[in-house]
Amino acid sequence: MKSYEERVVESSQNPAFLQVMLGGVKLAFRLFSFPGIRRVSSWVDPKKNFSGNVPINVDLKYDNIPLPAEIVHEFIEKSSHRMIMNVCGCRQAYSCENHPRDLGCLFMGESVLDILPALGRLVSREEAHEHVNKGIAQNLTVHIGKAKVDNFLFGVKDTGKLVGMCFCCHCCCIAGFFKKLPIDHLNRVVPPIEGLTIEVTDACTGCGKCIEYCLYDAISVENGRAVHNEFCRQCGRCSINCPTEAIRFKLDNPNFKDEIIRRIESYADVT
Repeated sequence: MKSYEERVVESSQNPAFLQVMLGGVKLAFRLFSFPGIRRVSSWVDPKKNFSGNVPINVDLKYDNIPLPAEIVHEFIEKSSHRMIMNVCGCRQAYSCENHPRDLGCLFMGESVLDILPALGRLVSREEAHEHVNKGIAQNLTVHIGKAKVDNFLFGVKDTGKLVGMCFCCHCCCIAGFFKKLPIDHLNRVVPPIEGLTIEVTDACTGCGKCIEYCLYDAISVENGRAVHNEFCRQCGRCSINCPTEAIRFKLDNPNFKDEIIRRIESYADVT
């Protein structure tokens, strides 16, 4: 007879089981569109959740600004414990064919010790840095922060000691479920980066490729040119995948790195 741990690991790698579980999460986010449900749910409580996308492979035009990748590497350096999950639950659930399914989330902080050990492996800082670099090389969006849904999915009590770092693909990632929230609420739990703007240049042909890669349904083509709406979370995926390199990001906030780190650390401690 299989042990409890063996059954959990088996379920965590079973696409059918994962689809059902993520389907439940998706339904929950749909219900959060109703104010009454949203107000009583800790999953989208702005006092308990804060995360954001870090546009890693986007060419940010600002002098003397640290590369966005330094944000995630700095968290790794500060972290007391680090665990890399065996698989990406999202990509495993939907049998992703575009990116590695074994490139799982990275969790940091004391609470990783409460995650079932068989679901991942504790790693050194050097291994964690290497894992992040693999995600960046895949042009995956780094989504980092403190999310109550992570505590639920991994059965970990919320003690404010867990920060998650996901490597999101456009085809499978559940981060897009946040688009079910009203824009004012979305801006409180997954805010855009202050001072970061997006320009669509005349090189845009209106091909719509960027729409395919947007998790938040935040892009449309109007009068032959891509247009970003207020749901854009500035992940940079549209810019990376634009065939004519028509989408440019510009940063006018020299303090953006420190601001993001400070905000995340006000929600959870990884040391």
